[in-house]
Amino acid sequence: MPTSVTFPKASLEKTSGEISNWNVSAGDKVSIGDILFEVEDDKATVEVDSPADGYIGQLFETGEEIDVGGVVATIYETREDMETEASAPAAAAPVADLQEAAAPVAKAAENAPQPAPSGKIKSTPLARRIARDNGLSLTGLAGTGPNGRVQKRDVLAALAAPVAAPLTASSPTTTPTMAPDAARLNAVWYQKGTGEPVAFLHGFGADVAIWGGLLSGARYDFPAIALDLPCHGASDGETPADLDAIAARVEATLLAEGVREVTLAAHSFGGAVAARLASRGVLRIRALCLFAPAGLSPEINHAFVAAMLRSQSREALRPWLEQLVVDPSLITEAFLERSMAGRATAEKMAALQSFAQTFLPDGTQRFNVTRDLAGYLGPLRVIYGRQDRILPASAAQNLPGNAALHLWDNCGHMPHFEHRRDALRILEEVRRSA
Repeated sequence: MPTSVTFPKASLEKTSGEISNWNVSAGDKVSIGDILFEVEDDKATVEVDSPADGYIGQLFETGEEIDVGGVVATIYETREDMETEASAPAAAAPVADLQEAAAPVAKAAENAPQPAPSGKIKSTPLARRIARDNGLSLTGLAGTGPNGRVQKRDVLAALAAPVAAPLTASSPTTTPTMAPDAARLNAVWYQKGTGEPVAFLHGFGADVAIWGGLLSGARYDFPAIALDLPCHGASDGETPADLDAIAARVEATLLAEGVREVTLAAHSFGGAVAARLASRGVLRIRALCLFAPAGLSPEINHAFVAAMLRSQSREALRPWLEQLVVDPSLITEAFLERSMAGRATAEKMAALQSFAQTFLPDGTQRFNVTRDLAGYLGPLRVIYGRQDRILPASAAQNLPGNAALHLWDNCGHMPHFEHRRDALRILEEVRRSA
């Protein structure tokens, strides 16, 4: 089975970037761990290694802007597989790219990018070449790049629009009437493609980057989108009033991204949000996979929450982050750096403190989602670590009878991070069972 190589989230602030250098060429044999390409920003150079053994196919061009999670290359198990794929009849633009690009066309009009100002059309060389090969004029084409620059994805979307498959009753063209009128959250696609997506919701004090520990370099065949909750990551710092307010913003964000049916994978506080989403009925939640979910009892490690809100240095924060896991070596310098970025300004810290005061006052979870879960009719898996020092694993005894529970030894508060392979396997199982 071919393995997709995706563009990494090299910076917390950026949702797209460019490949600065490829260390391999199309057709090369690669092994797991080989450095494939480099991504540069104003702070550092990130090297991306191979997630699989095999032969690498066509490479995404250097200097071209691409979204985080976009596919930049494909690794085939054998040279014959690669050559067969390369020799297969195809249109001037790849079919898979056309299908992927068609999704933005169906978004609401208010979310559409604006065309570049009149005059010279700003476009990338690759966009111009694809347009020229397909006889498409760039005049009037909306560009999603910086300053309205037309990119490859804009051209592919325009090419895909006239030949989109006929819509059926199962593919609605309008937003559900029950959709909330709520501000969107920051969202990052780890991987796009066809099929039903999985949406990832993080816990208190984290952001979308936390799911890189589960997804980066892994083999999975579903589209994956991660959201920053309010007061976290790149989402705004407005404190929501309750779980329903957060759920409404998640719904608005996913609907704007063209996602109406979805499997939810969520951690800690994000698990409580996922449970509430399942009970609201705005989205069709096909399955739930919850890692150490909050909202099953009032207990929480008050000292941990307080330390997360006051620690301003790496030295002060590290020992508290180590409380999250059984093996402290998992809290690497990169993990610590990401955590520090989430508290880089007084505004970010104030937003976290306000969020904690609303939902975790005086070391108490002021919300409960056991009824939400009890009313859910789809597949439901819950994973707890027996050594969880943030939310006690004993909270799992409050789960309703429709939940399948996994209790893992040698595991703390982050099962998806500490036991990545098993976590991804269970996620795949629950998604397919839907």
